[in-house]
Amino acid sequence: MEGGLVCRHCGRPIAVPASRCPWCAQTIMVICAHCKQYTDDQGTVCEHCGAPLEPDRLESLRVGVGVDSRTAQLIADRRRAHLVASGVVALHLPDFFYADAQRRTVLVDLFGSSLDPHREAAALLFASIAYLIQHGYCALQSAADGESLLWAEVRPWDGQTISLEGTLARQAGLGQTLTQSLRQAIAEEAGIIPEQEGPVDRRRRPAATPFARPVAEAVVEAARRTVLPEHQEKEACREIYQLLVQFVQQDPSLARRVAGEVLEALTWFPT
Repeated sequence: MEGGLVCRHCGRPIAVPASRCPWCAQTIMVICAHCKQYTDDQGTVCEHCGAPLEPDRLESLRVGVGVDSRTAQLIADRRRAHLVASGVVALHLPDFFYADAQRRTVLVDLFGSSLDPHREAAALLFASIAYLIQHGYCALQSAADGESLLWAEVRPWDGQTISLEGTLARQAGLGQTLTQSLRQAIAEEAGIIPEQEGPVDRRRRPAATPFARPVAEAVVEAARRTVLPEHQEKEACREIYQLLVQFVQQDPSLARRVAGEVLEALTWFPT
């Protein structure tokens, strides 16, 4: 179900995985109790982790008492919240670009010093990718063409559903390049349905829906609404910045390539 994102009852496209179709309100998915990801409610095993399908208890209660999907997701996210990079960086964007009036950070080196929504969104997506790689959820692998980077899953995401990390993790392991995965993740956050593209077709662009927001603003908003666990702000900022520095220093050329693909993915959408 999640791979196609089409309701089996009414046939309409679904932008974000959810228990019920937003169009016809029919039940279509449940949250797996083992990996905490949405999976087809008619399956016998989870599509993500392969465990025998056991709906999450909280999700079962949600269906029984009629709590709306957004509230149920937020409640579930509080239980499994990680100190994700996107959520921390979004709350302290100026500090992650400049440590003080004189000292610039790695994000300035990669994206420039101007704090506009486009660069903010790029920084948040980059931080999400770095977090997923550094924490062993995803990896970048060379594609068969020897040029592209594949966005691969290492282990299932077990953190917040409503987060850039969660959105990007859902794109991993589908045989897609990093660029394709970024475009689909951005489209999901902005409420845009992208056209299907070929592996080398970079010219076809999606048509925005009438209510779609600018993609950069949608990405920034998604990061800001992420539920974070209890934490000390200074220590959290120090921890996440160190993660970004480690990611960049481990392979500076790869970090610059990732930053470039993030920027390209954002500018691919119509404004």
